[in-house]
Amino acid sequence: MATTTMTQTELPKEKSTLYYYLEVKDGGIVQTYPGTAFEKRRKHVPHNVEIKDMRPIRDELTLDKSGFELINHTSEEKDFIDEERIKEVYYPEIEKIIKEKTGATHVHVISHMCRRHTTADSKEDALEKKDTDFVTKNNPARFVHVDQSYRGAEQILYLNMDEEEANKRTKSRWGIINAWQPFGKVVKRDPLAFCDFRTVDENDMRTVVANLPPPGAGEYGNVSKNFAHKGKWEYSLNGEQAPRYEVTNMAHNPNQQWYYAADQTPDEAWLFKIFDSKKDGRARCAVHSSFPLEHQPDQGEARTSVEVRCFVFWEGEDVE
Repeated sequence: MATTTMTQTELPKEKSTLYYYLEVKDGGIVQTYPGTAFEKRRKHVPHNVEIKDMRPIRDELTLDKSGFELINHTSEEKDFIDEERIKEVYYPEIEKIIKEKTGATHVHVISHMCRRHTTADSKEDALEKKDTDFVTKNNPARFVHVDQSYRGAEQILYLNMDEEEANKRTKSRWGIINAWQPFGKVVKRDPLAFCDFRTVDENDMRTVVANLPPPGAGEYGNVSKNFAHKGKWEYSLNGEQAPRYEVTNMAHNPNQQWYYAADQTPDEAWLFKIFDSKKDGRARCAVHSSFPLEHQPDQGEARTSVEVRCFVFWEGEDVE
């Protein structure tokens, strides 16, 4: 029987709003403070977009082509409550999957983050707090971003690895890949959306410096270590209590093509690039954001998900 490939215009889609970078001239910022009340009040620029369900063209969207890929994975860990069990059970699973998918010679987990609250929950938590106070209710990140800029990827490497080893590792191809997976239930609100790297104009990238909270101050306090190293940048990455590094925010561009997976199950996970040192035309990162479904109420049962960040190394491959 003859088959036809569904065209882009025929893909099921969600109409939603994505939140983009507010330019400095319009009151935007160049420094941000994840996990604080300030961050929850930060202003962005809303744009109406159509986000396509990628399931009919799933095989066409891969790590090296689009920057993201949906995979099947059933974890032995189900609750994601015990921090040590997450590290003992889930970390090795993700390391193995990334090695198999990418051909990497070494994968090193940086950290993980669980989300169990809605945007409304976290904004309510921030309501009576000062800008500098920490918000411990961790909601889906509802603004368009990449976790590190290209330079920020190198910065977070040196913040989490012995300097001598980092110098050695960056002589070959290396990158950062995140894994994101729901747990406990099917995603019925705040799914994750990705922009196909082939439709990203790097001129739309905006650099913001993220100043992390100290260890123990909510989920963001555990994102990165704070290893000291010789100065390589015009500002110190080692704050008094916690590190800082560059992240990427995005300006809107109508050419951007966005995708999500409808009704993602706990047996499915996203792999997506934060950075790839290769400059041979393959995807180097995955611009992403959570988004509200078209008829999603502000209040409701929160989406539950886990995200793991990994350094990925390809020993023997040219760095670029």
